[in-house]
Amino acid sequence: MSDCYLNSTIFRGSPVFFKNKDVKLLSSSQGHEITTKKTKGVPFSILGNQTFFQGKLILKGEARLAGQVEGTIVAEDILIVEEGANIKGEIQGNFVEICGIFEGILQVSGTLKITPTAQILGEISAAKLIVEEGARLKGQVNSLDAPRAFERENDA
Repeated sequence: MSDCYLNSTIFRGSPVFFKNKDVKLLSSSQGHEITTKKTKGVPFSILGNQTFFQGKLILKGEARLAGQVEGTIVAEDILIVEEGANIKGEIQGNFVEICGIFEGILQVSGTLKITPTAQILGEISAAKLIVEEGARLKGQVNSLDAPRAFERENDA
């Protein structure tokens, strides 16, 4: 397996685009929004729906995956797994939105959003989890934050 770095390059015919504003993520479904403050000229990458990749992807900047990936994905910013995408393996990211199919281990240090078109099978660990009505999820879900202890008042 090989490592692939996506950042201001062209990957298998899919160009990298540049944004001139704050990066904002708002999926086609209405509801929650994930926002990160970025500066002018931040690249974002697209892996098209006709693309198959096997190996390790290291993504810098916003990335959208619409194809098939088998392996490990490390996303340093926002990662969107588009509807129709099929990902098998492991995702490590800060802000992840799943609209397609994912099977494997998903570790998100920030917010994980699972949309109505998503199908997930595996193990999820996230600091914040948003599951929209209609999403299909089967597996183990863990919180990255330590659980808060409930304090009881004295019964005396």
